[in-house]
Amino acid sequence: MSSKTIRVALIGVGGVCTHVHYPGFSRIPGVEIVGICDPDASLRERRSREWGVQACFEDVDDLLREMKPDAVVIATPNCTHRLLILKAFAAGSHALCEKPLGMNLQETKEILEATQKTKLRHMTAFTYRFVPAMNYLRYLVHSGALGEIRHARFQRLQDWGERAIGWRQYYDQAGSGELGDMGIHRIDFAEELLGPITSLCAHTKQWAARDLTNSGEPCPPQDVEDWVAWIAQFENGTTGVFEMGKLTKGFGPRGDHDQAELNGTKASAVYQLHNPHQILFSNRGESYRIRPVPAEFLKRSDSPRDPNEGDPLIRFRYDQAWEFISAIREGRECTPSFYHGMRAQAVADAILAAAESRKWIDIKF
Repeated sequence: MSSKTIRVALIGVGGVCTHVHYPGFSRIPGVEIVGICDPDASLRERRSREWGVQACFEDVDDLLREMKPDAVVIATPNCTHRLLILKAFAAGSHALCEKPLGMNLQETKEILEATQKTKLRHMTAFTYRFVPAMNYLRYLVHSGALGEIRHARFQRLQDWGERAIGWRQYYDQAGSGELGDMGIHRIDFAEELLGPITSLCAHTKQWAARDLTNSGEPCPPQDVEDWVAWIAQFENGTTGVFEMGKLTKGFGPRGDHDQAELNGTKASAVYQLHNPHQILFSNRGESYRIRPVPAEFLKRSDSPRDPNEGDPLIRFRYDQAWEFISAIREGRECTPSFYHGMRAQAVADAILAAAESRKWIDIKF
């Protein structure tokens, strides 16, 4: 593995960058955060003081030209991803981009085609792949410990209230609502666990107007879904049932939940995000019992992160940065790559088409 210092620039320094990307990269030996970019001047200045990063830019072109980073992290509204990725590649920078990669399948195909013209590394920020309980569940599925998976259920239930949530509530900036925000993560890890989805039917609903800000000021109402559900047929024969909502109370301690339950011919297992260091496991004919995640699955191999330090619901996300940097140093593909971002977008577009047509839709690749 190369010991060369990797110079990283952060594009978009809002919440996800503050809680995930900056702390993840800043913990890795041999990584230097050389610049930040954001159109909000006050936010740039605040992050510069907090992080001790002197090079701050409003314009991405200036950042790329002056700092010449080895890699960039893109954590901006969805509508900007495609152009920023293409600019990063043109400047010779590896790219880690928040999901979804593009506004639709056509955009993500264009992004993937651009990767094929370069030897640069590319990664989609599907952060839930790095939950310790997901690491262990993946092992159980792929090792055959559950047997043949017959049925699977995936839920992400949250209650965000009915006030405005910024750019995420507008089609022209987000591309979709709850599907692109939370649903696309579950598409990705469901296919990682069970293989490709081949067909599906779906339904969406928009309940909240979200025409008032948190301070009570009027704003344009949302025009995307705040609830989505679909039934999926996987290539391996598994039937999957998915539900995501922003006005849906869950059973976790914070009033929400992220859960995946797999029923196999040998055993069943349940992943719950609010219990990231354990799963529920049951052999056939038995009740569910708590099973701690073994130590080897608590973090990625050689990651500098201490799995017992800090909030376990936050710290697992830092392994995403470790995977990106490790792939650059080792000269290998990132997992998940832009291919996985494109694959998840293909399913997401099929969900929207199925909901509109009220028909089953085949996913043809």
